[in-house]
Order: sequence, then structure tokens, then C-alpha cells
Amino acid sequence: MRIKWQDIALTAALLFFGLVGTRFAARLQGAHDLDVLAYLLITLAAAGLLFRSVRPLWTFGLTTVSIAVYLASGYPFGPILISGVAAMYAVATYSSIELAAGCALLYALAILPWWNDSITSWITWSAGWILLPAAAGVLMKLRRRSAVDAREHAVVSERLRLAQEVHDVVGHGLSVIAMQAGVALYVLDKDPAKARASLEAIRDTSKEALDGLRSELDTLRGSAPLRPTISLDDIPALASRMREAGLEVSVEVDAPELPDNYQMAVYRIVQESLTNVLRHSSPGVTASVRVYPVRGSLIVEVADTGTPAAFVEGHGITGMRSRASALDGTLEVSTSHGFQVTARIPLPS
Repeated sequence: MRIKWQDIALTAALLFFGLVGTRFAARLQGAHDLDVLAYLLITLAAAGLLFRSVRPLWTFGLTTVSIAVYLASGYPFGPILISGVAAMYAVATYSSIELAAGCALLYALAILPWWNDSITSWITWSAGWILLPAAAGVLMKLRRRSAVDAREHAVVSERLRLAQEVHDVVGHGLSVIAMQAGVALYVLDKDPAKARASLEAIRDTSKEALDGLRSELDTLRGSAPLRPTISLDDIPALASRMREAGLEVSVEVDAPELPDNYQMAVYRIVQESLTNVLRHSSPGVTASVRVYPVRGSLIVEVADTGTPAAFVEGHGITGMRSRASALDGTLEVSTSHGFQVTARIPLPS
């Protein structure tokens, strides 16, 4: 159990205020001078705040009992009650709401026998001196919990984003490398020039994938350097790499100026779609990419000429759908004529 310096400072302030201010309160109420027991109870009530953040129930118990004995001994109402306010706030902040409500009721009932006024005034006093600090403590606790949840959500979202980026960059690179390696092995003896071209494509693709992976790892470490943003202008180069890997791709891009995050999302959707075609299609299959605006939305279509077949949605399609959803868009997959991915993303105003 480690007591925080803030708790020590609060205890010292309440102790000073209680010891000094109670003498004036006694004179204003026409009470007798305080004795040693009164000062001891004031000290105990303030000392309970030492444990407010580590043992809030200890704080409540010690402070409440001290206040009850103080009032039962006939001492005047005074600054000792401020310790009760701080104790109720601590219980509400560091304990459950149900426990805070029970402590508030118990504290109010502990004051009632020594109350010299009407029940109505006791209820009013309890509302201001007990329920109000308890409510403030509950609100502070909810605010802290909300801040923690927001940070955790941000961390999880960033992890998912990095995982998706790594999946897209590495998955695409490995698919192209595997295809080019197969081509190189097949033509190694028959066409050395073609094998050399495939090996060069493997070198370039692996370098690009490693650079992308290194960039994402730097982002994870918090030391990411500035790098060029992927844009729709990079889609023709992507299609060219696919052609070198053996997949014939036609490209038609007619899109307005878009923010960087939109261009990144569209590029990754096209990249993952073409990568899936490269992985799963049979020889001779071709693919087409179309990006165009329609009635306030950007349509992204990637289709192939393969034989329609059932499929199981994996991480790739899930990731593409997440990218579209992050921009308030949708993504649909159809197998009625080959395999077609269609994303519809509202254009930014």
C-alpha cells in the first residue's frame, strides 16, 4: 500500500483547517472551548484521508466514526465536516456506485441523532454535504473510465490498422513473389531472359514489401519517418506488377481529387482484390479495375473472368470492408460472373 503525495497534502490541509477553524466555529456558536478529545477527533477525521485512494473504505470508516463521536460529545458543528465531504468524494471516486450510495446513507444516519434542527433541514444538509460530493465523485470516476476506454479503443484501433497494413503489404508482396518464382522455375532452362525478368521482379517486390513492413514497424515504435503517401496514381504501377506476375489487368481510373486517407483506402482495396485474383485464379484469367464517381459516391470495382465458385470470407475481404466502412462506405462481393469486389464510398463534401 503506497500513499500518494496528493493524499498527504489534502490531509495536511484539512488538519490545519480543522484545528484552526474549529476554534472560531465554537465561538460563533457560543460553545465551550475545545478540549484534547475534540482536537484528537479532528485529527483522526483528517487522517482518514491519507488512505482515500488506496483504501477508501478505511477513509470513510475512520472519518465518519470520528465525526459521529465528535458530535455525540457535544462539540459544535465545524470544519471537521469538511473531512466528511472529502471522505464521501473519495468513496464515490474509488469504489463502486452501490457502495458509495450505502456509505452516503450510513453517513447521513450517523449525523441524524445529533441534529438539533428539523428533519427537513437535515435532508437539505445531507443533500449538500453528502449527496453532492458523492455525485461529484461518481461523475469523476465515470469521466476517468471514459478516458481510459477511449485510450484503450485508440490503442486497439491502431493495432488493427497496423495489422491490416502489414497484411496488405506483406500478403501482396509474397503472392507476387510466389507467382514470379513459379514463372522463373518454369522458364529457367527454356527462356533465361524471362527467368531473369521474374527474378528482378522478385527482387523489386521483396524490397517494396520490406520497405512497407519496416515503415509500419517504425510507426508501431513511434519513430516513423515521413514517406510518400500512396495514391490512385500508383494503381497503374500496381497493375503493371500484376502483369509481370502473369495476371493480365486492365485499369480505368476516373476519380476527382481525394484526401490522402481516401486514396490509401481505395488503393488497398484494389491491391487486396488483385492479390486475391493472383492467389486463387486459374491460368488465363484476366482482371479489370474501375474507379469512377457516381452520384456523390466513388465506385471501386475489381472483377475477374474466373469461373464462379463459393468462397469463405477471410482476413483480406474483412479488411477491405473495414476500410470502406471507416469512410462510411460499403463493400460487396459477388460471384455471379467470376469474382467481383465492389466498394461504394461517399465522396467527401
